[in-house]
Amino acid sequence: MPDQHQGTSGETYKLDAVALAAAHQHLQSADKTSHKNPDRHDLLTLFHAMPEAIRRSLALDSQEDSFERYRDVFTNSRYPYESSSWKFSDPVLMRLLRWTLANVVGYYKEQGSQDPYVLDYIAEVQARAAGE
Repeated sequence: MPDQHQGTSGETYKLDAVALAAAHQHLQSADKTSHKNPDRHDLLTLFHAMPEAIRRSLALDSQEDSFERYRDVFTNSRYPYESSSWKFSDPVLMRLLRWTLANVVGYYKEQGSQDPYVLDYIAEVQARAAGE
């Protein structure tokens, strides 16, 4: 849920505790988590906590397998000095990030956002596409 600075690049969010708990319960019932409590850093939990209408409008449902594959990316890459942290860049993960970012920016544009980041991102992508 938007928290402050709604509609700007500084927009922040508060996690919906009810949606997070429901997502966690869904994953438990599907045997996709053994955690007792919801993990706020688990991409798959966050994916399922997102309202379905927003997931659909961002076309994220088609990427659920990728969110599951990379569900621990925040935890595993957070502290590079830890022996268990990821020491590589995954091209599939980078494509997922670019794809998701483009869809989120497109969503904000459709909502009428005049945020400079959204407008500049779209102009930059269009310029890059024209140059290819």
